[in-house]
Amino acid sequence: MIKPIFDKIKQNHFLTMVLCCAIPLIAILAFSAWGVLGSWGYYALILLCPLVHVLMMRGMHSTHEDSKIQREIKEIGDK
Repeated sequence: MIKPIFDKIKQNHFLTMVLCCAIPLIAILAFSAWGVLGSWGYYALILLCPLVHVLMMRGMHSTHEDSKIQREIKEIGDK
């Protein structure tokens, strides 16, 4: 049930970017409003952003579908 939703999100780059930027901002604002984070919490959340981006980029470039497409292109070029 959730997989089709994630598939649609992965296909729409703009929606993915909006969600990945909005969710951390909303979390920071919510934690700030509730007074949950101390001074260290803001730094931890800000430092977490580059780490998540690195992991996200690594996941984007290692799909099985991409290698299949590259093989098909190579086969067409060899003909």
